[in-house]
Amino acid sequence: MNDKIYVERIIKYLEKIERYMNDINTFQEFQLEEEKIDAVILNLEQIGETAKKLSKNFKVAYPDIDWPKLIGLRNIISHEYEGISIDIIYAILRDKLPSIANVLKAITDK
Repeated sequence: MNDKIYVERIIKYLEKIERYMNDINTFQEFQLEEEKIDAVILNLEQIGETAKKLSKNFKVAYPDIDWPKLIGLRNIISHEYEGISIDIIYAILRDKLPSIANVLKAITDK
């Protein structure tokens, strides 16, 4: 497969997360929503899994995204699910995912 297909998949997962978080405004609200937490974490895992499949050239061409951390998050989710810190997940959702989504959507708009 080519990178464009993988980017489109990642965008799909990002859009799902965005929908799940649409009515969540605070960490306190998020931590009470067990189903949303599970859904978000599943999609973060899928993002990391798909990011692993992107070519090295693609990742080098878009250094604004911290690919190793994105993939590393997938590994933590896969292997340490019970040990995941929900406050860190929320911070990633709030602070990192919007910029990742913007970069990837700009790529597909070209």
